[in-house]
Amino acid sequence: MLAITEDTGQFYNLFLKAIKAKRILEVGTSVGYSTLWFADAVLDNGGVITTIEQNPSKITMSKANFEEAKVEHIIENVQGEAIMILSQISDNIKAEKEKQFDFAFLDADKELNSEYFDLILPMIKVGGIIATDNILYPEKFRPMMEKFVNHVKKIPNVQTFTLDLGNGEQISMRTG
Repeated sequence: MLAITEDTGQFYNLFLKAIKAKRILEVGTSVGYSTLWFADAVLDNGGVITTIEQNPSKITMSKANFEEAKVEHIIENVQGEAIMILSQISDNIKAEKEKQFDFAFLDADKELNSEYFDLILPMIKVGGIIATDNILYPEKFRPMMEKFVNHVKKIPNVQTFTLDLGNGEQISMRTG
């Protein structure tokens, strides 16, 4: 398990409050550490979080953490393969545009980041953000993360930059 760092959690918490995010999508719940930072940011404005995790034991731990923090009512835990679930969510959003997300967070299978990003981008509101964790560290991920960043930089209607915070965050905004 490689959770976001505390300073990264604080950054996203403040950032989500600043953009008044209401709908959040997370790919890679793990035990829910990042989700708790997000939940704190959207709790008072009626926000909701959909978080995807494949590992059943991590889902059990995350649900316990959400219940302990008293935020389980705003979090939808979805178990399964992220690519398949994202395709299903995408189909639902095509039918109901008002269900687009303000913010998405990618912290799952690093080798699939480009596929996740491409599936999620149409589900993000114009002006919305897709953030990706572990862009700089651990170093073992660096070659595939560089490939991912180059992929994102080629996408029209996306502005992106790398933030040297925690393990490195790629912040990408949908501009059109």
